[in-house]
Order: sequence, then structure tokens, then C-alpha cells
Amino acid sequence: MSAVIEFLTQGAGMVVGFLVALIPLIIAHELGHMFTAKALGVWVREFGIGFPPRIKKLFKWQETEFTLNWLPLGGFALMEGEPALAEADSGVIEAKTPEQLAFEAEAQRHSLFAQSPLRRLPIFFSGPLTNIVLAWLLAIAIYIPARQVVISAIAPNSPAEIAGIQPEDVIVSIDGQPVLGAQTVIDFTATHLGVEIPLVVRRDNLDVELRLTPRTNPPQGEGAIGIGLYEELAPSDVRKVPFTQSVALGTRAFFDVFKQIARMPVDLISGVLPLATARPIGIINISRLSYEMIQLSTESGSLIPILGLLMNVSLSLGIFNLLPIPALDGGHMLFTIWELVTRRGLSPELQARIAQVALGFLLLIFIAITVMDIVYPVSLLNP
Repeated sequence: MSAVIEFLTQGAGMVVGFLVALIPLIIAHELGHMFTAKALGVWVREFGIGFPPRIKKLFKWQETEFTLNWLPLGGFALMEGEPALAEADSGVIEAKTPEQLAFEAEAQRHSLFAQSPLRRLPIFFSGPLTNIVLAWLLAIAIYIPARQVVISAIAPNSPAEIAGIQPEDVIVSIDGQPVLGAQTVIDFTATHLGVEIPLVVRRDNLDVELRLTPRTNPPQGEGAIGIGLYEELAPSDVRKVPFTQSVALGTRAFFDVFKQIARMPVDLISGVLPLATARPIGIINISRLSYEMIQLSTESGSLIPILGLLMNVSLSLGIFNLLPIPALDGGHMLFTIWELVTRRGLSPELQARIAQVALGFLLLIFIAITVMDIVYPVSLLNP
């Protein structure tokens, strides 16, 4: 009985994680497409939350119907000129009134594929861009709360040990510069190798002044100072981080993650990154990790864990959708650039057929990743 309850609890938690981590990010992606399309004069016939079959129409804004659908796998922004997802043509030809003909002519002028390639490109690009910008904003939000940098370990005979640094010391400043994150210590040390530097650590609520000299050639596996670092939220009496510093730290963290994701194929091919470590994770593991981050955020009283996961997932979604694969935004952009260069575009019907074939391959990959998620679950709480 307890096993059944645990299974149901985990299942419910993963559903919550999915709703928190993926649905809002996908909806944000589609909103990016919708607002850009409207700004450029393209009609958006339907904005769907989930995929058909349809549950109900929520409301209508301008020409756009907002709908709620049964399959909770994201959302879509259906533009004029694209095939409908929910309603099929009955095949019955009916006589049309002059008003209907006038409306159809107006709709044709506002259709996606009636626009020039230069107007279509930003529409396709805006979805991934929304996810990337959102990831950057989330990274900044992570660094708005004050943090403190704590010593986790000290290498024997290192400059840190010689200077008298102890585990759990909090680094307050280095050469008079306030330490607002671990990157401050790392960057400053890298530019002062072989130079004696003063630093202040907080130990048992007392500030202790120390001096050390970072090594130019540390032993393998050790840094110039010989310490391990981790960050934690600072006590409430510690002054808040200036907003400009939050922007700088968040932007630095954002680009670090961006580079890691972008370099992953190169690192895999070169053998720097093992396949077992870099294998893609799908909806199941993302949902599991999201629920665990929600638990950590609840226990710590901080949104940082869940914001960090959302930042990584949003950035991954943005980069993934820029891949030049038909059925993805990058594929639509590739077709559009081809039309811009050759001045002979593929017909919307041909693009749709190619996208359907590519979507079939993507579905197979999705199934394979889902099976891997089930067989090799990823967990932070139970490594």
C-alpha cells in the first residue's frame, strides 16, 4: 500500500513539475510568435493552450480566439494561412456572399505566407528569442537576493591553509572589494597570481583579516588558492546586492550556461563530455527535476532553485528551436532564408509536407528520450 501511495505521490509531483517548468515556458514561446505576428500585420487565428481536441473557447481578442485543449503538451499560435489543427474542411462547396469574399481577400493580405521573407523571419525568430530573453531575466532574478560565499574545503599545504582559512569561513571581501558571488573570488584570483592579496573572512560572527598569495602553478586538481567554494543566501542583515551588480552576475551566469549548451555537441565529439553525462533528458525527467526544485524552494524558503531550473529549461528550449530542422522555428527560418537568397520559395504545402516528415523523426526521438527517462531517471534528491 505504501508503495502505491509513493508511486501516486511521485506521479502527482511530476504533473505539478511539468505544469510549472514546461507549460509556462512554451506558452511564453508562442506568445512571442503571436505578438510579433500581430505587430507585423499577420492575423493570428487561434492561440491554443494545449493541443486539440478542444475543450472550450476562452475568449476572443481582436481576430484571435484563445482556446483550452485536452492535450497539455504546450501551446500554439495558429496564423492566417496555416492549416488548422482542430477543424477539418468539410469538403462541401457553398456559395459565398460578397461580404465573405471581401473578408477572405482581407485575410489573404494578412496571411503569413503573403508577407515578404524579411517580415516572416522575425515572426519565426521571436519564439526562441522570447525563451532566451526570459532565461536571461531569470538569471538576473536569481542574483537579486544577497548571497554569501562559503569555504567548503581547504587543500593541505595550500595558500589558504597557510593563511589560516578554515572550512565554513565566509569570504566578505578580497583586496577591499565586496564578494557578492563565487565568481568574484575566481576572477580576482586569476588576475593576481603570485601577488599577495588581503581578504576578510567572517568566522563566528567576527571579521578576520588574512593575507595570502595565489599560486601560479598549483598541483593538479587544486586551484591557485586551494579552496572549495559554495554560495548560499546571506542572512537578512547583510546588505542587498546592487541591481547593477545583479544584472552583471546574472548575465555572466546566463552566458556560462549558454556556452555550455552550445559547446555540448563539440564536447561530445571530442570526448571531453561523456555521453552518459550529456544525454538529453525529456519531459519526464524535466518534470521530476522541476518538482524536486519546488521541494527545495519550499524547504529553503527561496525561489532560487526553481528559478535556476526554469532558466536552464527556457534557454534550452530557445536554442533547440533555433536548430535548422523542418518543423522547428529554425527550419522555417532556413526555408525563408533560402527564399530570400534564391528568390524562389518552397510552397507552403511543400513546406508543410517536409515539416510532417521531420515531425515524425522528432516524434521518434521524443519517444526514445522518454524511454531513457523511464529507464534512467535523473534525480537531485536521490542521486
